[in-house]
Order: sequence, then structure tokens, then C-alpha cells
Amino acid sequence: MTRCLRLLVGRGAAVRLGLILLLSVPALPAQSRPSAPSDSIVRLAVDGSRVRGVPFVALLDERRYRVEADGRSETTLRQVVQVLDANAVRGAAERAIGYHGGMQQLTLHWVRVLRPNGEVLSDSVAQSQDAEVPVSMNAPIYTGQRVRRLSLAGVAAGVIIDMSYTVTQRTPPRPGDVFARWTQSGPAPVRQSIFEVDAPSAMPLRVIERNLTTRRTERDSAGRRVLRWTLSDPPPLRAEPFAADSNDVVPSVVVGPAGDWTPVSRWYDALARTRYTLTPAVLTRADSVLRAAAVRTRQDSVRAWHRWVAQDVRYVSISLGLGGYQPRTPDEVLQSGVGDCKDKTTLFVALLRHAGIKAEPVLLSTAGRPLADVPSVLQFNHAIAAVPQDGGWQLTDLTAELVPYGELPVSYQGAFALQVAGDGSARPITIPVAPAGAHGTSTRMQVVVDSSGHAEGTSEETARGNMALAMRAVMAAAPDSARRDGLMRGMAQRIGSGVLDNVQITALEGFDGRDLSATPRLRYRVQYDRAVRSVGSARVLQVPPPLRGPARQFAAAVRSLESSPARRLPIDAARLLPPNESLIEWQVTLPEGWVAELPAPVRAVSFFGSYESAWSQSGRILTLRRRIVGTSGTFPPERMPEVLVWLRAVGADDVEFVTMRSAR
Repeated sequence: MTRCLRLLVGRGAAVRLGLILLLSVPALPAQSRPSAPSDSIVRLAVDGSRVRGVPFVALLDERRYRVEADGRSETTLRQVVQVLDANAVRGAAERAIGYHGGMQQLTLHWVRVLRPNGEVLSDSVAQSQDAEVPVSMNAPIYTGQRVRRLSLAGVAAGVIIDMSYTVTQRTPPRPGDVFARWTQSGPAPVRQSIFEVDAPSAMPLRVIERNLTTRRTERDSAGRRVLRWTLSDPPPLRAEPFAADSNDVVPSVVVGPAGDWTPVSRWYDALARTRYTLTPAVLTRADSVLRAAAVRTRQDSVRAWHRWVAQDVRYVSISLGLGGYQPRTPDEVLQSGVGDCKDKTTLFVALLRHAGIKAEPVLLSTAGRPLADVPSVLQFNHAIAAVPQDGGWQLTDLTAELVPYGELPVSYQGAFALQVAGDGSARPITIPVAPAGAHGTSTRMQVVVDSSGHAEGTSEETARGNMALAMRAVMAAAPDSARRDGLMRGMAQRIGSGVLDNVQITALEGFDGRDLSATPRLRYRVQYDRAVRSVGSARVLQVPPPLRGPARQFAAAVRSLESSPARRLPIDAARLLPPNESLIEWQVTLPEGWVAELPAPVRAVSFFGSYESAWSQSGRILTLRRRIVGTSGTFPPERMPEVLVWLRAVGADDVEFVTMRSAR
């Protein structure tokens, strides 16, 4: 799913800038532009022979953000890097700066390559080109995004690259809006990092600081207020497995508007209010949708319109000019047959309001977690709908064509969002988290094995919640005979995985992936050879690779964690074990007189989930049952020993085959 309320931000800019209105406006107040500095920057250079294991050192990371009362802004960056490793030269010599061609102005002040002693090797780029940013044709996005590519001359191991540029945002999406973020993290050393925000003294700002080891400085002069943060030689922060994004380690600063969310909500409502009118053509089509679905209840109508807007209105993101935030009318969407998230949401909300259901739009982000106490529209890039239900609200994403009404993509859940009430007032909300067990998969395979090692039987796979998306996507297009044959060949390869011979899938029973009321389920017959093979005088039963546990994966994780330094970052439980339920049952009818030497059961329970695997035999039937359940939440790094204990326990469940013996 592609973002549609676009925050069109230059890739090279470290501070996010909203880009919406393409209008002729006066330039920012005149101010002095940076000029090429003296070579005093070399005082921060390091002795490459004493720095091991990193390809480069950031000598200076300086970001200056200037904003005006109406929200116009510019960001000036100076990035000075010392290349230490010859393998990093190619990447360091090629640079790309992103910006919006129609709404932003990019000014390159200087690019210099110099030796640590200050000798300038090059003071210009070898080659420069502005180009359009390639976009996916599967989910078209119409923007004015451009990129300036730079090829630098004289780059080699040991040199210093000094670059400075400014991205000017000429028109803000909402007057007075501002959102500037600065974080200091990463594995590469940084000698000095500077962040500066320059705003009118009368402009109310909210400043959020986290994990800083230094105090900011402030000065007021000529009606402006300048906030400045400086860090010298902050300790590098290496990546850690299963790390949570929110932590108490990474230094960060966020600067945004003071106040509450009401101005943002009223601003968006003013843009959308005139777009809820339904023309006779739209009403005629909407009525035909209800007739085709043979609706009987109001809830049937909601689901029928949801399916129509989500699936029959093709998704195309339109982020040019004011279209970055203002939705198009339902009539425009009907005539064109395409719409982005705000267009689809507006059409759906308008239909429900016409039917007497007071639906409302909701603004959120698909690219991060918005801060609830920073009321800036620049934090949002997506829109969904809220429908009154049972005294609360049911949220639904009209761009997620394979997500049934009543469900939401798991990536949104638990995040802050802004619901825009019918009267324009703000409803700040937290997107609900689906209950435990809402997402999961189940696989049940039953086969009969003969003494020659041939196995034959049936298998059924089902999925629910977000785990059903992949299965729905596979079955979304009506399979012709060639596509069905290809699907069955792919399933056979997955089951065999180079271990089993002559795997064949037949009699596949699927479902319509676009029917959001259908249960995602695949049934098929399966047969394969070499289910049993001889090892010396013993016979062993092969476990099909898809039915094996994740033992090897977890065992590798243990080795990596055991060799890591003391942990600093908190643990994101969902990154260790996704908050889903996975059930596997494998029933094998063995030849008469065969008895399995049952592998030991495994049961591991921890704060982030549970793992249970057990074997049993009753008569000729050998059964494996496995259940894996994950959860969500952020936990302190001190609990990593518990993670290791759990991983070791699960890593022991590495069963590739089961040894057989005769009962006689």
C-alpha cells in the first residue's frame, strides 16, 4: 500500500517539510547565504589508522531550519565526512539530493574534497544532473519529486568531503505549521552534530527533547528566536536485533506548533467539506452497487459500498499542488475511475453520510508513529475512514482492497491518529490493536505412508486477519488452467524443498481472493516420494520442510546475540515473534507394525510469546502438533537473558526426521 497524503520531502533533507500549494508567493526574507568556509574543519579530522571497523567518520553534521510565521521554511545542511575505507569510496563519491521541483528550490552552496591537512583537491562536482524520481507502475504516484545527482572528483580513502546545500520550502500546506526533527544515532562516529531552529519570537513552538546529554542554547534578536543544540563526539549506536523504535537511548529533538489539534482538524475539514456532495450520477451508481449486493441491512450497505470503493476504484496517488491534501469530488472519482486515499475516503464518507451514517475521515501515518503532543499536519501521509458502530468507531482503509471491512493493517495499530469530526472539531485517537488471536495461520496435513516411502493424502491451509493478505493476493485473480498449474507447481516446490521427491499437488480447491466475506482456505491433495529412507539399518521418516519448526533460525539468533556487547536498546516483542498464532498439525498413518521414536516435546513461554511442539502416536497414526503465538509490546534491554533462554529452548526443536523401529 502506497502513501497518498504525501509529505514530499527531499531525500537529502534531514528535516521533514510538507509541500502542498503550488502558488506564486514572495521569497523568504533575505538572509546571508553560506559561503565556502576556511579549512578549519580539518581540526576535526581523525587518524584513520586508529579508527577500525567503520568506513567513514562524520566530522560535522549541521542542520539549520528557518521558519516564518506563515509556515514557509528553508533547511540548510552541511555534511562533512572523512572517508576511511577504500571500499567506501564509490558510495561516498556519488550523492543524491531529493527535492520537489515545483514547490521547492534546491541551492547547492559548495562541494569540496580536501586532504586532512586542508589542501583542496576539488571544489566543484565532476558531473551533475537533475532527474525525475522513478516510480512504481503498479501503484502510480504523481508527484513533482526530483533528485539532483552529483558525482564528486578526487574522492579516495583518507580524504574529507565537505558539502552544503539549502532546500527552500516556498509555500506551507497549513499557515503556521512547522515540524522539524533531529536525531543522532547510527553506527558511524560523529565528531560534532549541530541542530538549529530559527523562528519568529512571537511564533509559539513546542519543543520535545529526549535523551540529550547537553542543554540547548537560546537567543532572541531582531524579533527572532534561535534554538541551538550541539553534541560533540556522541557515542555511536550500533544496530541491535529486535530493537524498538521508541527508546531511552537515542538523542532526539522535535519542534512543532504549540496548542492542540483543533486548528489542524478545522483546516482539513475546510478543504474536504465541499467535496462531500453527491451528484445524481454518483447516487445512481451507488444504488446499483446495493442492488447487485442484494443488501438487507444498513451494515450490508456499508460493506457493499466499502467493497466498491476499495476494489472498483483503482488506486492512484495524486500529490500535485493542492491535491496533496485536498480530496477530489466523488463525481471526479466516479468519472475517472481512480482515486488516492483521501479521494476514496471522501467518497465513502459522503455515501455513508447520505445514508444517515455520520462517518468521518481519519488522518494517520504509514511511515512512522506520529507524536500526539505535536499538532502538525506534516506528521500525516494517509487517510482512512471511521464509521459509527456499537457506541464506538470502526476504522477502515479504503486503499487496502484485500482487507475486509472490520479489519485494519497491523502496521497502523496502536498509533496516534486524528479523526476529523463532522463539525470540523478534532478527535485525537489511538488506533485500536486487534485482540489476541485475530491474526494467524493453520496448516493440517494428513498423509498415508507405505513401506516404499511413498506418501499420499490431503492438506488444508487457512489464514485470518493480516496473515490472510498473502493468500488473498494469490487468489485475487481468477486462475485459468495455466495459472492454476503454476500455483500448484509452486506449492509442490515449497513442500519438497529439495528433500522430498516427485511432489505433486492435485485437486486444488481455492476461493475468490477478492470476496472479502470468503474464508481464506486452500484444500488440495498431496503426494510425494522418499517420505521414508534408510540410514544404515534404521528407517527414518522425513518431515516436510514447511512443517519443521524455526529451530535453525532461532539457533542462529542465539549465536549472534551471545557474541554481542551489552545491550542498550529496548526489545520490540513483535520483531522477535510477530503477534500472530501459527498452528501446524501433521498426521501420518504409518505401515502396520511401525513405531516412532518420539522426539522430545518442547514448551517455551516468555514475555513475548510461546512455543509448543509435541509428538504422539496412537496405533498407526503419528501426530505432530505445534503452536506458536507472538505478542506485542516494548520491554527493557535487561530482559534479553530471558530471550536467550527461550531461543535456546526452541532451537533444540530441530527435527528433520523421525526414526522408526518395528514393533515385532
